[in-house]
Amino acid sequence: MTVEAQKRPVMSDALFTCIYQWVNGHPLEKKDTEAAIARHKDISTSHGALAKRMAELTVEAAPYDWLCDQGYLNTDQEKQRDKRVSLVQEFIDASELKSLLCDSLRINKLFPPEQPAVKRTKLPLSIGSAGFDARQDYAIKGYLPANSLCSIYGPSGSYKSFLAVSWACHIATGKAWAGKRVVSGAVMYVVGEGGVGVPRRVKAWEMAYNNDRPVNSLYLVNRPVFPVRESEVKEVLIAAKQIQAECGQKVELIVFDTLARCFGGSDENDARDMGAFIEGCDVIKRETGATVLVVHHSGKDEAKGARGSSAFRAALDAEFNIKREGDAKALVLTCTKMKDSEEPERHAYDLRTAELFHDEDGELVTSLAVLDRPREVKEVDPALEGVTKLTDNHSSLWQSVRSRTAKGEPCTKTIIRDDLKAMGIDVKNFHRWLDKLEKEGVISLDGEKITPHAKVSD
Repeated sequence: MTVEAQKRPVMSDALFTCIYQWVNGHPLEKKDTEAAIARHKDISTSHGALAKRMAELTVEAAPYDWLCDQGYLNTDQEKQRDKRVSLVQEFIDASELKSLLCDSLRINKLFPPEQPAVKRTKLPLSIGSAGFDARQDYAIKGYLPANSLCSIYGPSGSYKSFLAVSWACHIATGKAWAGKRVVSGAVMYVVGEGGVGVPRRVKAWEMAYNNDRPVNSLYLVNRPVFPVRESEVKEVLIAAKQIQAECGQKVELIVFDTLARCFGGSDENDARDMGAFIEGCDVIKRETGATVLVVHHSGKDEAKGARGSSAFRAALDAEFNIKREGDAKALVLTCTKMKDSEEPERHAYDLRTAELFHDEDGELVTSLAVLDRPREVKEVDPALEGVTKLTDNHSSLWQSVRSRTAKGEPCTKTIIRDDLKAMGIDVKNFHRWLDKLEKEGVISLDGEKITPHAKVSD
């Protein structure tokens, strides 16, 4: 280090800040010049005099026009820098100024480079377990989550549409279902298959539940609606707003009955077509905040679930299988998917016949309503699955036959008849029961001998 450099007084960061700002064409701030003067109070020194001069060039002290006239502003950048450097060099020599402006460590400390702004995503982000204790809202607690895509499916005649109507009526009236809380709101029910069946089911529900007033918050759309088409989705959104304006309640449930009738001629087995249907449903639930419930058919093999592309099931928040409980007026409700909570238990629900009116020929018109009282399912032996008009007596006869043969014991008409009598069953129709099980392919008769075998599928 030279002797001259050793003799130079130390310049404060405050004055250095003013010089750096000034030389690089930035306006001087009063707070910076006051800090420099406070550190260099002796104006007889070069640094003190320079601090005083810097204070005279602040935005508050020096008029804009004057700065322009002096060449400190609004001129060629190179000339402007030269003029500003020349002013500083009236107080400190060129070598000291050069040394100051080359001090990269000091510059980076006082003027850290700005970090590039991180572009903000529009995606909803959260961290880790944040929100783990958020309340889960439901259309029907434990069954239909709020603002979700759900489905009930089953074969024809499984009472699935009766269940959809029942859920719709409970939400439209705010009446608890099977002891579970429901959200009270309007319902839009797309009657894809048309006809008077749905209004009659609503009336049957009103009668079954002693409802004094009509279910006025349940609106039926009396034609299929196709979520695969953007124009149809817009109509649903318009209808939802109209319903809310008319009844004063937000639409909480939108039912499409059935998927097949509301698929618009597309192929249920095509993943792209199914994707378009799902996307339409997603837009509807996102824009309305409603739960979308799709009534669907099971495939040829019921064990493989609902028919069509597997993309549909993958998109669901909840899915339920519906089937009849034997030949009884009862359905069995089984949850086959519940995305974010525990699956509800499998139960049976009875249906009650409601006598609606007599038609012009004097014939009684009836319908059914699902009773929201869950009970244990009366299981049907797999060998008897599909047997029509199956009674408890048929089941008891079969159980006796199966039990005897499983133990390797003789199985004859007399033995089985005695078994049933021991159970307290009146056996006057015993031979009719045998004949039915033989015709259904459940047993074979060879004189007195009874041989069980699995029923052959159609």
